[in-house]
Amino acid sequence: MPGSFSIRTTTERDWERVRELRVENATDNPVSYGATLGHTLLMTEDDWRLRARRGEASDATSVAAIDADGRWIGMMSGQVGDDHGAEPVLTGVYVTPAFRGRAHGVADALLDHVIGWAAGHGDRLRLEVYVRAVPARRFYARRGFRASGRTRDFRVLGEGPGSPTLRLVELERPVGDADPR
Repeated sequence: MPGSFSIRTTTERDWERVRELRVENATDNPVSYGATLGHTLLMTEDDWRLRARRGEASDATSVAAIDADGRWIGMMSGQVGDDHGAEPVLTGVYVTPAFRGRAHGVADALLDHVIGWAAGHGDRLRLEVYVRAVPARRFYARRGFRASGRTRDFRVLGEGPGSPTLRLVELERPVGDADPR
């Protein structure tokens, strides 16, 4: 039911919850997280604390959706810049399966927060998505993201030289534009 969750930024104290949700993500679909479950389980407490601290950073954000029972049901992050430029980049997107879809509103609420954060850091928000992730691409298109023309191959972390290579497409949207919803 829409509205039966809250949204808040993460803090370092949330590292165990961040880990729990990312392990769920890597179990559900390692393509979306970019790492195998094995690689994810090998990450250290310091790695998880760093990810949780993004919610407190000036050049990054990390936001969680939490249901009425206190269960983390989704997460998104953003950071300033990457190999392609200094604009804000959306990363770490995951919504637990039971809360996916427009009717729940979790992904939209998380993205609203990240877009708001991005508006203070640049003119556009970028992301990379697996070309075969059709539901994700539909969601981003509905929210005004369009292909930038850039693509790249990405090797899933944790499987060594034989790990699968995925084709990613970059999407972007101006952060000052009205939401097309």
